[in-house]
Amino acid sequence: MDLALSVFNIGVGVGVVAAGVALVYLAWRITPLITESRALTADLRRLTRMTDTELRPILTHTRELTSNVEVLSEDVAVKLDRLTDLMNSLQHSLDTVQITAAPRRAEPQSVESTETREDLTDA
Repeated sequence: MDLALSVFNIGVGVGVVAAGVALVYLAWRITPLITESRALTADLRRLTRMTDTELRPILTHTRELTSNVEVLSEDVAVKLDRLTDLMNSLQHSLDTVQITAAPRRAEPQSVESTETREDLTDA
């Protein structure tokens, strides 16, 4: 029984050492991944700060543009209303006013040629 217990203890010890060696090996292999993850995290933070500083003025400018567009569209609506009123008043005045046009008499024109016979013989 002592022999079996000794073999068991030796097996457990070898297993623990093997597991420890495997953990050290994995930690050694994963070290570059951890380093790259930290670098990516730092890059992400830098990118977030840069995006925040660059997007803030763009968003402010966009808000100003949209408010200007709203004002201009309201101005266009007012001018279209005025144009509609003018067109309606013009149509109303055309409907109520009668214009009569009498045909004009043709003015008598000369039947003589602009070229005389003397001019033709000189050529």
